[in-house]
Order: sequence, then C-alpha cells, then structure tokens
Amino acid sequence: MSHLDHIIILVPYAHLIDLPAWLTENFTVTPGGRHADNKTENKLICFKDGSYIELISFINDDPALREGHWWGKKTFGIIDFAFTSKGSGGAEESYELVSKRLGEVKWADGEEEVRYQKPVEGGRKRDDGVDVKWQVTFPVVSDRYQRGELPFFCHDITDREVRVPFSKECVTHPSGAYGIQRLAIFVPGGRAKTLQKAYAAILGVESEERGVFETEPLKGEGAKAGFVVKDPKEEWQKEEMKRRGGLLLGDLAFLKDGADGERRPLTRIDADADGSEVAMGGWFL
Repeated sequence: MSHLDHIIILVPYAHLIDLPAWLTENFTVTPGGRHADNKTENKLICFKDGSYIELISFINDDPALREGHWWGKKTFGIIDFAFTSKGSGGAEESYELVSKRLGEVKWADGEEEVRYQKPVEGGRKRDDGVDVKWQVTFPVVSDRYQRGELPFFCHDITDREVRVPFSKECVTHPSGAYGIQRLAIFVPGGRAKTLQKAYAAILGVESEERGVFETEPLKGEGAKAGFVVKDPKEEWQKEEMKRRGGLLLGDLAFLKDGADGERRPLTRIDADADGSEVAMGGWFL
C-alpha cells in the first residue's frame, strides 16, 4: 500500500534561512539539513498523519547549483511529491510491484508508457550532525513526462524518525493542521486521462474517471490524502501552468484537529493582510 510521504516546495534561500512570519504563525518548522550533493538545504513541516512538507532551497540561490539538478529548472512553489510504502522489501519490492502494474496498463496509441528507474541511495546531514539515509525511486522523465507530474518513492535506510521527526512539539501547529488533505496535479489537454491510468496502476486501484485518488495515512486514522489529476479550468490556472512549463501542482489543502477529535478542512493559509488564499511567493496555490 502506498502512502503520501512528503510534498516538496522550492523557496528562495533567504526565506529558508529567515522564514516569513505568515509561515511560522501557522506552522511549526523543524530543522532539516544539507543534502549530500551540497546543492540544497531543507526544513520540514511535519504532521500527525506521518506526512510532511519539505521546504527546500538551492544554497545561496546559486544558479550554478541548479545545473544538472532534477529540480534545477523549477520555479518557486510546489515542485514535486513522494509516496512511500510499508513492507519488508522496501524500495526494491515497491519498484518491482509498481513496474509490474504499469507494465499491464493498456496504453492507447499516442500515449507514452510510464516507467520508473531503479532505486538509488540519497541522504543529508541534519543540523545536529546526524546522517540521514534513504532510497528514492524516480519516474523516467522524457519529452512527455517531467519531474513532478508523477510521484517518486522514498524509502528509509535509517529509521524514519531520523528523517521525519515525530515528537509532539514537531507535529503541533498554531493553525491546528493535522495533515495534508489534497493536492491537485494540473496538466494540459488530454494528458489527464493518460496520467489517471498511470496513477491507478501506481496505487494499485481501479482507474478513476474523475481523476481522484487517495492514499491511506502513515499514522492515525481517517485522514486520507487525496490527489486530483485534471485539466486546468480557470484562467489563472492555465496561465500559471504555462509559466511553470506545462505543469501546475497546486490547490494544496490541509486537515486540522477538531475539538471533538474529528478532522476538518483547514481551508485558509493566509499570507497577506487582504485575506488572500494564495500564499506569498506562490508557495501554496
């Protein structure tokens, strides 16, 4: 079974070092560290459902560090997301299972099949000096598929809580955020139909004509994360998708803890005094 692991938001380095007030007033931000390639640093927003948001930056916003990096051409905002799975086989087992299901998909004429690369190791060093290690399984990118259009997989080598702290302090937020409720993947034209078949195979579920898919939470109950694959309908979505190279990850929504223990939508994360629902710098759309 696949679960949402994390959502990645690329932010200016100055913002990562000195977090904007609107962010810290809504979320508890946990220290991250520097990745093993010495190109990026991150900080985390960890949730009770086991998922997290990764705030990531190229160090000093140095353009040279973007060269050759898989996120090097991305603009600030939501750029990618990862699933994970539980099981003794870890990354290899997940790769084989997902590859098998994708190999059984009946692709229509003109559709390029979706494939995944074999798992590779990654890591970073935390601010406290602790090494964090994992394996990632990336989708094959091509002229048709770009990074962020399909989930990648992340499986831990070191204990998960070395990578994703789960203390009460880390997962308790001023906004009451419990976890991630929804992320939309906007793609142009008829590509949504192709991706809907791919997502169904990746998750091992029936193809969903509305393009709505869910993953069970890693922790807790009743807080599934939903993913919507669809064409943009509103003009701002179309314009933003063009600006971002033909792909828009947005419509990010959260769940919050209710006083009665129920999970309720957290519909607003305001960045500006005018009550805008679009966060500063396009971090959340």
